Amino acid sequence: MNRIKRTAPVIRSRAEMEILVGDICTLKIEEQKIKTGMDEEIKAIRDQYDPDLAGIADELNLKMMVAQAWSEANLGEFGKLKSVDMTHGIVGWRTGQPQPKTISGWTWDRVLEKLEGLPLMAAYIRTKREVNKQALVADREKFGEADLRAVGVRIIQDEAFFVEPKIQTVEPRVTTEAA
Repeated sequence: MNRIKRTAPVIRSRAEMEILVGDICTLKIEEQKIKTGMDEEIKAIRDQYDPDLAGIADELNLKMMVAQAWSEANLGEFGKLKSVDMTHGIVGWRTGQPQPKTISGWTWDRVLEKLEGLPLMAAYIRTKREVNKQALVADREKFGEADLRAVGVRIIQDEAFFVEPKIQTVEPRVTTEAA
């Protein structure tokens, strides 16, 4: 696939820059109008289908509860298996991944305190060591550039160019090429 390379015009005067900024602002406003229209259409489609989906979800939840109640009451149908193959589908239970959970009345902080008191359980305490980047940025005035470089750090602050339309003052107009 061949790409067509576009050459950017060279701006030679403030008047040409005014035209270019006007074109940029017009395009940004047009882009925002299109995005707003698209969002409105998407919302309208969601609003159209949400009631049907909500009704299906309610009916599905009710039927799933009934199916689970039957399955729990008829464990003999499963034998040693966790699922039963039926005409229109398979019903059963899936075993999830093992996961720790605190017992009633306990918090993870209390568990941590107990683990810290047992040397054999120390392997189950995680300590994450990392550079506090936010503190380095906040305290950057305390250090000289040389001090920071000595530990392999430099603090940077990028600038980004922008053109921001004044929506109240820019009237849509035909885009022109700046010469």
